[in-house]
This record gives sequence, C-alpha cells and structure tokens, in this order.
Amino acid sequence: MHHIIYMSSAVQQMTDDELKELLLRAQANNQALGVTGLLLYSNGSIMQILEGQESVVQALYEKLLTDPRHTGVIKVADKAIEERSFAGWSMGFQPVAPEEFAQLVGYVDPDSIDFRNSGIGAADALLLQTLLSFVVTNDQQTDEAKG
Repeated sequence: MHHIIYMSSAVQQMTDDELKELLLRAQANNQALGVTGLLLYSNGSIMQILEGQESVVQALYEKLLTDPRHTGVIKVADKAIEERSFAGWSMGFQPVAPEEFAQLVGYVDPDSIDFRNSGIGAADALLLQTLLSFVVTNDQQTDEAKG
C-alpha cells in the first residue's frame, strides 16, 4: 500500500457545480482503480491524499500534474503505508453546502471530521500534521473573508 499527499492551488475558484462534477468523476475513477483517499478544497486551495497500489497511485499523480485546473503542485508525502487511512473516504469539499453532498457516496464534510479521533492511526505524523494545517489555515481564511 502506498500514499501520495499533495497540495496545489486552483487556477480559478471552482463553482459548486464544477465541484460536484469533479467529485462524481473522481469517485468513479478512483473506485475502478482501487484508489481511496480524501480531497479537500477550500478557497482555491487543494489538498489530496491518494492511497492504493503504488504503481496506480504514482500513475494517477502523474496524470494530476497535467491537470490545467490547478497549479503549484507540491508533493508533501510519497511513501509506503501499512494500511489505508481513508478507506471509506473519497472527497470533501468545504465551500459546498454539506446537505447538497450528503447524498453522494464518499462525501465527507471537512467540518465534521475530528482528525485527532478519526481512526487514522495508519497515517503517519506528517499526514495528520498536514491535514490539521490545511483545515486550520482555510478555516482562518474563511473567517477573514466573512469579515
């Protein structure tokens, strides 16, 4: 088992409809490839964790590097893991109303995740630290935007 974690910036803010479309496409593709993980999107910031067979995860990451919807891709982690940390999770999108996505399989509302007690024991300290940093940073940006 292997995971890659990366962060990037959206070239432009995604609309709710674009996020829904991305979610549905990614769920189908990831399920077919045996890839699990989590994608967080907030205020144009993207963070994704991909988990699965190493060759599959590496190929998917290489494909993501050419996606014109985001830029500034920074690989945070690329390593073997003992087990999946997000076996039941596909994606989470912070700016979209949770009730709109609650009906979609694999959606996780980032505001509802308690990363300290989520059962991600298989994840290394870097993964947890990165997730917490992403959520805290983007919550602060959201609060500042509200005013």
